[in-house]
Amino acid sequence: MNSFQCRLVFLFVFLTIAVVYGQKAEINYTPLQSGNELVFKEIPKNGYYQPLDRVVLTVNRPGVVVVRDATGDIYLKSDVESELVFQAGGALGTHRICLQDSDGKILDQARFYLGAQTQIRDKGGRYERLLNTLYWTMVKNWGETEVVRLDQSFYKFFVRWLRDHVHTLKGMKYFYEDLKSGIDLYAEYQRDDGMIYDNIYPRREKKNWWDKRFQYGDFIEHIDDNAYELKRIPVENDVEYLFIEGLYYTWKATGDDVWMQSHLDNALKAVEYSRTSPYRWSFEYDLLKRGFTIDTWDFQPAEDAARVGGDIMVVDTARTRFGVMFGDNTGMAAACEYLAEMLETAGRHVKATEIREFGQSLKQRLDELAWNGEYYIHHVPEDRSVRRNFGATDQSEQVSLSNAYSLNRTLTHEQCVAIIKTYQQIRDSMPETSPGEWYSIYPPFETGFHLPKWEYMNGGVTPIVAGELAHGAFEHGFENYAAGILERVAGLALETGDYLHCAYRGKAPAAVNRGFNPVSLADAGNSVYPGDESLFNGQSFSETAVSDRRAEFHHIPFYVRYAEDQQTCITVSRSNEWTDQSSVKIEQQAESVYFLHSSDPVRSPGAITLNYADGTHYTEYIVNQDNIGNWWHTASNAYKAWRSDNEGHYDALYVYGMNNPYPGKTIKTISFAAGSPKRYWVRGITLSDYPVYFPPDMISYGIPDNWGAAAVVYALIEGLAGVKDRGSAFDSVLIAPRWRAAGVSQANAVVKYEASGGYAAYNYQCGKDSVILELTGSGAGAAVRILIDDQTPSRVQVDGQPVPFEIDRVEASRYAVFSISEKGVNTVKLVF
Repeated sequence: MNSFQCRLVFLFVFLTIAVVYGQKAEINYTPLQSGNELVFKEIPKNGYYQPLDRVVLTVNRPGVVVVRDATGDIYLKSDVESELVFQAGGALGTHRICLQDSDGKILDQARFYLGAQTQIRDKGGRYERLLNTLYWTMVKNWGETEVVRLDQSFYKFFVRWLRDHVHTLKGMKYFYEDLKSGIDLYAEYQRDDGMIYDNIYPRREKKNWWDKRFQYGDFIEHIDDNAYELKRIPVENDVEYLFIEGLYYTWKATGDDVWMQSHLDNALKAVEYSRTSPYRWSFEYDLLKRGFTIDTWDFQPAEDAARVGGDIMVVDTARTRFGVMFGDNTGMAAACEYLAEMLETAGRHVKATEIREFGQSLKQRLDELAWNGEYYIHHVPEDRSVRRNFGATDQSEQVSLSNAYSLNRTLTHEQCVAIIKTYQQIRDSMPETSPGEWYSIYPPFETGFHLPKWEYMNGGVTPIVAGELAHGAFEHGFENYAAGILERVAGLALETGDYLHCAYRGKAPAAVNRGFNPVSLADAGNSVYPGDESLFNGQSFSETAVSDRRAEFHHIPFYVRYAEDQQTCITVSRSNEWTDQSSVKIEQQAESVYFLHSSDPVRSPGAITLNYADGTHYTEYIVNQDNIGNWWHTASNAYKAWRSDNEGHYDALYVYGMNNPYPGKTIKTISFAAGSPKRYWVRGITLSDYPVYFPPDMISYGIPDNWGAAAVVYALIEGLAGVKDRGSAFDSVLIAPRWRAAGVSQANAVVKYEASGGYAAYNYQCGKDSVILELTGSGAGAAVRILIDDQTPSRVQVDGQPVPFEIDRVEASRYAVFSISEKGVNTVKLVF
């Protein structure tokens, strides 16, 4: 096998490994096995059945057929003459089918495997695609996990910052199995006083910048013979409650009570640290405190940093001007509810009551201090006389990110409604160019921070807020608004390469007024560009006398020749097949020149020279992956304009802008010289009366993308699909499909914890006169809430039998509410 073949094999293996979750293969399953009398008529896809798949059996001898799931529970028992058709359900794993006579004697057996993966299938495919995009976003740049080895133990986490890991856990718990070690790490290295570290990184030297900054309060620790360092960002005050939240989510997904109980004392120590540390607790307000930051983030404004030596992350108990950031407190109040539930599961009821009461009192004091009737005030200083210079910013009108988080914590319904309406008001008043009302803080700070307006945490737009807001809106009677958020998020992801970035610009910069003068290559072209007609897809053209077409790439017009299948361009190369230089007549002045060009993969494909009328010239050398790219590699200082579909050829074009150092001189010609035997193509040239300018795209920076994608997974699965774990490992489940709000009449949802195999699944069909819901799962029965319109069902049936139901109203929304107690597969029918 030659080196090229080896690379192809490697590429195939890599792509096979990196496929999205919907294409992963189940490998650990028991093969389908018929008996002598029990014969499977259909072979399931991949060799195993999925929840609610139809199983068809030929029964060659009359008798009683009993079907047991992987836990041995019977979910079907039926007299059969010749054929049995049923839906697979119950616990995942190997299912056994027995044929018995009237006395219970076993006559024959067969078996099949029931496997599942988290998935959504909806009519039209919008939300199926969205979930695929979200999974891809969570794993594309970060992989599924990172790993560290400490003292021969391996610890895995989605991001090596605890908060990022926990927030990403909201989505990845449905796709990844090894969750416990990510919490174990921070529990095992918890400081003696209860403090939880922020992150873990390898150390590259014995003494470094972080040591210098954080050693003053023991906020950095060296471990594993100095191979790694644990750090706590001193200004942060969310880590302890997020540790508890991560413990809770992991327990839910694994169903491991013993493991959970082993970390309860760590959680209690974390609460005690938060309520006693002079760095964390405001004895003025009896609430959690921090230095002034933008919501939950880890940096202070310049004037606060100046008080502690200029470090934006450092706090000092004597010099820092502390205050209450509400999100730390709503987070801890929710964490106390989680911890109380875990303590009760462990039988520690007295401690559970104490922790629950602490969380409730925290929330009560916070409401008295920071709730303004519409949302929480961003920051309340301990010293009310403190004034900071943020320019024209009115802090009393700022709505920050944790308001969306708080929707899904311990707020009252009335508070949640007020916050949702606040975001709807932002949607109506935000800049026209905003991607959405999902701001990190709105309005942004005019000055004071190192961040410009409308970027990152200073007025950037983030799917973190979109996901939390949509989840809360689904829960509190704003289902149509919530579904609209998910639809807009899906559209935003499509705009940015079918990938959801975690930060977008909150407002586009003002447009630049500039003129362009495209240059025709009709007389200069010497070759046919090996591209295809897709170069012109979606373009609006104006024909010229020489068959040039005016096409725009990145808001810059070019004349691009296309006649029949002949595409005209300039090609230079040092091979004998081509000329090594060529030129184009210009005879004009320009501030800048733009080139639509490409090359074969080579480091130095060529050079561009501006030749002036006075005999002088200016040359720039073209360097691959800097100012030019190709099908294989992008460029850092040029913008991709087009890429072929690679069927038979591998071609791409990039737009590169060159500033003219002598704009007052007339450019007589532009010449191109080859830099190697490889080909350098020029497809278009355009002059401009303005310096090189590419409008910034809508993507901002600063937040791991998997964090934001996970928040939207949370809203999609628990909100729109409406599958919510009410116990652990889905042993108790709420099924609340809200597809009606999204205009979806048919959908299938399977929601599975990979860590435990616990799952719930349903098929949903909404017609004019009925709603039909087929459901199953690893637990016994379900609580069901089905969103309905103004019509009230005349009856609700489960497996053909009427059941009592109630109509529950949430704002203007109406739900049919009832419960199912039987394990296995159930068919629900609402008749209107």
